[in-house]
Amino acid sequence: MPFSKNFPFFLKEKTVLNRSSEDYRAWPIFWLAFIRLIYVSIFERALSNYLLFDVKISKSTLGIITSAGAIAYIFAPILGQIITSKIGIRNALLLSSIITPILTGAQVIYLEPWFLIICRISLGLSLGLFWPNCMNLISKWQKISSPERAKRNFRNFNFSWNFGFIFGLITGYIWAFFLTDYFIMIISWFLSFLLIPISFVMKKDPKTRIPAEKLEIHLENPVYEEDFIKFSKTNSNSPMIVYPILFSWIGIIFLTISKSIYLFTYPIFLTIHSLPSQSTYLVQGGLQLAQLIGLTWISVMKVQKRKIAVIIGLIGIVVISYSIFIVGYIWYIALIFVFAGLFFGLIHGTSMKIMLDYGTAENTAKYSTINEIIVGIGFGVTPIIAGYVVEVNIYPVFVFIIICGFTFLVILGYLFRKIKR
Repeated sequence: MPFSKNFPFFLKEKTVLNRSSEDYRAWPIFWLAFIRLIYVSIFERALSNYLLFDVKISKSTLGIITSAGAIAYIFAPILGQIITSKIGIRNALLLSSIITPILTGAQVIYLEPWFLIICRISLGLSLGLFWPNCMNLISKWQKISSPERAKRNFRNFNFSWNFGFIFGLITGYIWAFFLTDYFIMIISWFLSFLLIPISFVMKKDPKTRIPAEKLEIHLENPVYEEDFIKFSKTNSNSPMIVYPILFSWIGIIFLTISKSIYLFTYPIFLTIHSLPSQSTYLVQGGLQLAQLIGLTWISVMKVQKRKIAVIIGLIGIVVISYSIFIVGYIWYIALIFVFAGLFFGLIHGTSMKIMLDYGTAENTAKYSTINEIIVGIGFGVTPIIAGYVVEVNIYPVFVFIIICGFTFLVILGYLFRKIKR
């Protein structure tokens, strides 16, 4: 990354870099994310289909049940970090892996709405031990890795949870032709037990020493000292800190709002057209595959072009939401929802990389914790509101996406001026 024009080239600088760390074992994290998303993608889809198509539960109640875990997840990262500070990351991930099958099995055994809500709130809280710690580890490893290995870890993590999602939904789609949604829930529950042995093979938290940078600066003009120190933090492992962190948060909140509305409303479109539930697995799996393509595209895109990708993503989602009013044909809706995944990937990839790079540059879990809280708000609050709205009419929720999209476009346009070159 080039220096700012204001940077005094007459500075005499001397940088001494000392890197020392224990090796780490990354593959268990990738497998944990892969297995968790296989089980979650099948179980969540089967549970929603069973409640909507078989139990005939009201849409507002389904919205509350769907949102219960995500609502709890708003507070889970804070609680999870408190527990993690006492027992360590490895033990926190192991505890989460043990709690998950217990709470999942309870939902299979007793399907009363109030009990499901309690189980899902508890499960949402337990996730505070999982995803924030995964993000924190990726960020820490990025700090102590070569640029190539840091990029590989980020890519492998994205591939692991996305492929888990896609593989699980494709599997669920095939099972749906031969098995009932309730039986599919039981099978996916058994898959959740695989998390436990994988957690045991993780290495204990390494006692790493973050790379120390000693700068001996001889300044003829001390006004630029702060600029030089900021520049020294922006190394090849954390280039995205040239973006304001608000850029990341806006992307995540728009992603979670719009994606949760798409996933919540598609099964309802099927009930309106009196169609069976099997295609819900396929549409969600296709959306996730398209999102993975967007994430992969972002990983090879130049830093300065990623802001354009986010704008394209927002505009794409707004246009797709508007087209729902123009073309109400159910199979068009299915196809366009899948295509929306590409735009979600562009937004998600950029937003998540900004968050990880801030955590790397400042050696803190603060940004990953805030990121997961925002995810909980978006995925938690939106389905509850959407559940009550679609009881009257399904289309106003897409108007909400359009309004949010235009609002965030204006804010991001303003933030463009603050992005450092």
